[in-house]
Amino acid sequence: MRQTSTTRTFAGALSTVQLVLVLAYAYGAVAYLTTDARYFPEQSPPGWSWPAVLATALGLPLAVLCLALAAGAWRSAEVRSAPRLRVALAATSVATLVALLVMATPPGWELFDWYVS
Repeated sequence: MRQTSTTRTFAGALSTVQLVLVLAYAYGAVAYLTTDARYFPEQSPPGWSWPAVLATALGLPLAVLCLALAAGAWRSAEVRSAPRLRVALAATSVATLVALLVMATPPGWELFDWYVS
């Protein structure tokens, strides 16, 4: 059976996507915790909240996809041979997993409801 190799460029891009997803979701969580919900119009979120809205709305499927791709990237000899890339991929994957776990809990559902509904 032939094993396909994940390039370093792909693994680096995957780490970047995961980092952006986690940062946008964290930004949304901080904005939620520091903003009074009475002053946040549900019909038209302010411009500063759009990264959080997108991360909250699309975060769950994107996080699952990123983790699946990261698991495949770990099998690549090219990725395993690059220590800095391996550490970056591991760190962003753990952060994505933590964000995914928050998304799947009641506080995550409340955050989703606040931004998306």
